[in-house]
Amino acid sequence: MYAEQQCCYGGITALGSGSSGNAYVLHCPCGNYLLDAGFSRKELCRRMDLCNIDPESIRGVFISHEHTDHVKGCRVFCDAYQIPAYVSGETADYLYRRKLLPEMVVEFIPNCRFMLPGMNVMPFQIPHDALDPVGFTFTFDNDCRIAVATDLGCMEKHIAQELYNADILVLEANYDLKMLLESDRKNSLKHRIMGRSGHLDNRTTAESLSRLLGPRTRSLLLAHISSECNDRGLLGGLIAGELDALARQDIVWRLLEQDAPDVGCYAL
Repeated sequence: MYAEQQCCYGGITALGSGSSGNAYVLHCPCGNYLLDAGFSRKELCRRMDLCNIDPESIRGVFISHEHTDHVKGCRVFCDAYQIPAYVSGETADYLYRRKLLPEMVVEFIPNCRFMLPGMNVMPFQIPHDALDPVGFTFTFDNDCRIAVATDLGCMEKHIAQELYNADILVLEANYDLKMLLESDRKNSLKHRIMGRSGHLDNRTTAESLSRLLGPRTRSLLLAHISSECNDRGLLGGLIAGELDALARQDIVWRLLEQDAPDVGCYAL
């Protein structure tokens, strides 16, 4: 038996985040949804079980882009529970050709809002080396909002506008610049990661907080942390220092893990 979710009026549970897989459960007033499905169906269910979430409570899966660490379990999970995947048109075309889409698909247009029972969904374009990558904001009927942006190379103005003043903010802090430059990775990969269509580094993420945290913001989750080119102690110190400088000790913040879910549900 699965207990009723304490955050059923709006919240998020991170099942895991990193280059080997990304998935979150959105707890919405009218049911739960997955945001990305970068683990196998079996692993998604295992991690949900650890968080006391019933997989049968999931009503659909939102896909941010086509990379394997975001779509690995999408087709099998959706078909197993007969639910739709919500995907942009270009991403859907790519996944369809590779037989990675489930039977039920709902296509959306980036930068165009759409409605689902109990919430307004805004998929907004982000710079990343994918076909049509998006971040999301989810605004519930009670006016609470969750914003998610991972896998982006720079913090453009329109992205900051979408992320600003969300009650819960999930934001990438992928790498430490010095560690990346000193790593054994190929120069071409280093340049891709550092580029405008790559990933956010720790310092850029920290410096962005002054533009993103509004008076309503209560929770900050740092996502997609590199296991090779980042140091969680270093990142944590940087984020703590920035929040102190902004006098935002009220913010509850966490560094998300790749290998284990964050069993705390960040509720609105």
